Amino acid sequence: MKHLAKFAVPLIISQLVAQLMVLSDIWMMARIGVTTMAAGGLAGSVFGFIFVVVMSLIGSVTNLLAIAHGEKQHNPDNTGEIRGILKGAILLSVLISIALLPLFYLLPTLLLMMGQPAEIVATSMLYLHALKWSMLPNLLIVVFRGLAVAFGSPRSVLWASVFTVLLNIVFSYVFAFVLDYGIVGIGYGTSLAAWVMAVCYGVWLFRQPKFLQYRPWAKWFEYKLSTIKPLLLIGISVALATMTEFGLISGAALMAGTLGVVSLAAHQIALQILSFSWCISYGFAQATSILVSNQYGSARDKQAIVNVARHGLILATASSVVIGLMFSINPEWLSQWFARPGDALFAELVDILPSLMLVAAACFVVDAWQLTGLNILRGMKIVFAPALITGVGYLLAGLPAAWYFMQTFHLQGIWMGIGLGLGVTGCLLMVQVSINLKKLAN
Repeated sequence: MKHLAKFAVPLIISQLVAQLMVLSDIWMMARIGVTTMAAGGLAGSVFGFIFVVVMSLIGSVTNLLAIAHGEKQHNPDNTGEIRGILKGAILLSVLISIALLPLFYLLPTLLLMMGQPAEIVATSMLYLHALKWSMLPNLLIVVFRGLAVAFGSPRSVLWASVFTVLLNIVFSYVFAFVLDYGIVGIGYGTSLAAWVMAVCYGVWLFRQPKFLQYRPWAKWFEYKLSTIKPLLLIGISVALATMTEFGLISGAALMAGTLGVVSLAAHQIALQILSFSWCISYGFAQATSILVSNQYGSARDKQAIVNVARHGLILATASSVVIGLMFSINPEWLSQWFARPGDALFAELVDILPSLMLVAAACFVVDAWQLTGLNILRGMKIVFAPALITGVGYLLAGLPAAWYFMQTFHLQGIWMGIGLGLGVTGCLLMVQVSINLKKLAN
């Protein structure tokens, strides 16, 4: 457990630091006004849904590289396989980023059809059109990070996250307030920071002796469409699972938008706290997945895989319980952080947050279960069954429940539905993990 925790700490800190970038953007939007924060939050939810689904598809590169790195212990000559996986991920990132550009011009119509206020949609699109240029550099960063983590070098991921956040805060603040571009400036600041970091981190990483032989700008003939296939075989199922989860979250955001500006703003604040818990759980889950993949690729040590999986579940569960208690005991300070007292809607936001956070805090533990379960199974290349489970939990249980409870409990009811969806998914995934670990142990 000590080794797992040590490996996970840099990943957790990097996730928390990256979350500061989101919080800083929301804080800057809040300085402009509650309406702007609501619009930016809606845009962030939509962009986040698109990006995380794509990142799940690309992110399978980490497990493939970890398995290949484990196999390298028995076959030192498989550097060509590692280069192929890496270049396939880079090529796929470029193709997806280009293919997604037309989608952003269809989003206003889709959001209006879903009942979002016209003034919110107009402001949201200003932010989204600036933010869309961060898609490709952020995907490249995911690929570079995947290589570093798979080879047991998570500290560079931490420092890359720190510098990205610092650049984002400076650029976004200057564009938004010094140059007076408002919410558009926040989007362009984020995009510029992503491009600067992708270039700098990539150049630094591939100048290290450990990674020198995998330089993406060498041996251009290795960029082939066939290198994408291994990523798609795993990534499509992972992306579908992620799509259903964020379909639940984004669907809840759209429901919250129909309740008014204040409900949407409060919903975005609760989402940021859920994301904070997710960052810590994801750090443990990702570390667990990488160590499972390494064992799977090197010697398929069954007992080692079982031990890593159990320790990951314990650490993720314990951390989520602590966070849930922390935010449910004293949620009032959140309104002071995210809202501006002079805003006309401030009082209403203060009233709604405490009861909302009590409901949201109950989601943290089951969210940790489903996240860790997915990553354990992914580390063993088991992805199809988890994708089906998430579809059942999120789309057949969570979304209908959120809609039903919203009629009586309003925003709190939406979060009851989110909790139910996460709970059903988490419990079913725990059963799936238990079955597969017993197979390994026997």
